Amino acid sequence: MITERIARKYFGDEDPVGRMIRIDGAIDFMVTGIAGNPPGNSHIDFDILLSYENLIRQSRSWDNSWVSERVYSYVLLNPGTNPMALKSKLPPMVESFIGAFMKEAFFLLEFRLVRLTDIHLHSSINNEIKVNGSFRSVVTLGIVALLVLLIAFINYINLATSRSLERAHEVGIRKVNGAMKSDLVFQFLTESAVLNLLALVISLVSVVIFLPFFSQMMASPLKMDYLMGGILFIILLLTGTLFTGLLPAVYISRFSPGLVMKGKNPTASAWISRLKNFLVLFQFAISVVLIISTIMIFRQVSFMRDHDTGFNKEGLLVLEGPRILNVNSREALLTGYESFRNDVTALPAVAGITSTSVIPGREVGLSRVFGVPVEGRNTEKRIDVYNVDDRFVRTYELKLLAGDDFSRSVQEDVGKIILNESALAYYGFSDPRSAIGKILRGGKQEVTIKAVINDFNQESLREIPGPLAFFNQTAISFFSVRTGLKDVNRLITSLEKIWNEHYPGNPFNYLFLSDFYDEQYSADRRFSRLILASSVLAVIIACLGLSGLSSYAISRRTKEIGIRKSNGASTVQVMYLLNRDFLKWVVYAIIIATPLAWWAMDNWLENYAYKTSMSWWVFLLAGIVALITAFLTVSWKSYKASCSNPVESLRYE
Repeated sequence: MITERIARKYFGDEDPVGRMIRIDGAIDFMVTGIAGNPPGNSHIDFDILLSYENLIRQSRSWDNSWVSERVYSYVLLNPGTNPMALKSKLPPMVESFIGAFMKEAFFLLEFRLVRLTDIHLHSSINNEIKVNGSFRSVVTLGIVALLVLLIAFINYINLATSRSLERAHEVGIRKVNGAMKSDLVFQFLTESAVLNLLALVISLVSVVIFLPFFSQMMASPLKMDYLMGGILFIILLLTGTLFTGLLPAVYISRFSPGLVMKGKNPTASAWISRLKNFLVLFQFAISVVLIISTIMIFRQVSFMRDHDTGFNKEGLLVLEGPRILNVNSREALLTGYESFRNDVTALPAVAGITSTSVIPGREVGLSRVFGVPVEGRNTEKRIDVYNVDDRFVRTYELKLLAGDDFSRSVQEDVGKIILNESALAYYGFSDPRSAIGKILRGGKQEVTIKAVINDFNQESLREIPGPLAFFNQTAISFFSVRTGLKDVNRLITSLEKIWNEHYPGNPFNYLFLSDFYDEQYSADRRFSRLILASSVLAVIIACLGLSGLSSYAISRRTKEIGIRKSNGASTVQVMYLLNRDFLKWVVYAIIIATPLAWWAMDNWLENYAYKTSMSWWVFLLAGIVALITAFLTVSWKSYKASCSNPVESLRYE
């Protein structure tokens, strides 16, 4: 079966059913149907589906290889089936088929059930079909979004209560004319609801408009779930209205009409003043935490990209191996590769070439079971396996810690193995030299340790290097070419010409290993950009609120400023007086946010085996940024007030 896109690609508008397709230049298959294109959010992304029966006909190992890592099993349960009941039946099934083999090879096979919808965010098993997402990242972004929303809500509460004097006469007149407290609360809640409704409508329209941009930024096929969006819309409308409107409504509705009508100030309540100060502190504490988090995340991403991986990935050009092979024996395959390697090595820009079964930057995907032979005791352990040629160590610039590299003759190295440094402790060897010449046994096969090389990071720096075993078995899955970084385009042209001469009919696909390897950190880079955007937004919103509060507070102290200036106060003294009350709360926020940010980042860095340090200057820099931003926000208003003519504020006194 082929997908719609493949049907159009190869057959155009013609009906492909009953037509033949040749795969890898070797086997012809008949098209029996057309499948819909897999959706973008599926972890199963395919172009062609082949019958499992065809694989079994080609090799019976597909039918009885219980330890193969190439097969993914999907089980469709009947409605009402208890998954745990099925799970309890799996061990006896395995025992009935390969129980004797497991005892003979000291091997244990277990089946685990994973809900299909849990794979993307919650599964962490080896050899996933696609790179999964991170539930932790989703939760973190949700929390950040909630914190930014809280900052905006706090702004509304602060400004609504601060501007309450402007509405005091309105409240007094309404109360004199018979308005009840509940009527006033309802009025102010309604105003808050209308404001929240307008904001939500604008934000919803913006999400729909900018969804393609978000999808591109997240490298994920985001889709609008209108049912969930509608539910979230209602929840945010209700909670936003109550959170932003209830406190100002209750506070303003309590104004005494007698005081208001006499011209007295009804807003001189100490608790509301303390609350506003606390809310400013809360806003800037969140902002400082986000600033520190942004700096630390960027530092970690840069640290991973620049950290020594144990091999030199710069200057490695990787060619994807051929799939169409016009040979009928392994000897002919090796002869063809040797000829190809000689022609590539003869190029002036090439310093070396090696063939491997896998390249760094992805899971190895192939493993064997070996252990140190101990009579009557199971010592066999699973280890990932590389198939390489004799130039692998030199081309990747690895270090031989003990022993000798593979020889050019594959036959000479039959039954010999090279381990990496992590495999030593894994198998109980004290040092590289003591492991040389030792025997490892896997079932009935025995291999001799020929050499030990240094550890290198096969995958990202989230994990420490695991045990690896290397066999001198020429694989043509990937060809890694060591070259300089000058005149790369000319080299690629020469490589393509040699490729077409040796492997005609195969597409010439290449990649730069440094770029491919760094793709593992693309999700971290996207995450850091989102946190940066959230931090900037949080600081802007907090400063807008601070600007509004300072503007209102300064307007309330206009006559005081005039009196002070008429008595000789300088502009700097007036600015200090006005800035002091606001900036001290920002300082308190920095003091509170620092340990919170340290705790949050310390927990986040636990996800990485290799991590950057939390330097003191990061926290100092975040505090300075927050303080300077707040200072500039408040100073603009206080400077204008301090430079005003005192006559203007005192002329009517």
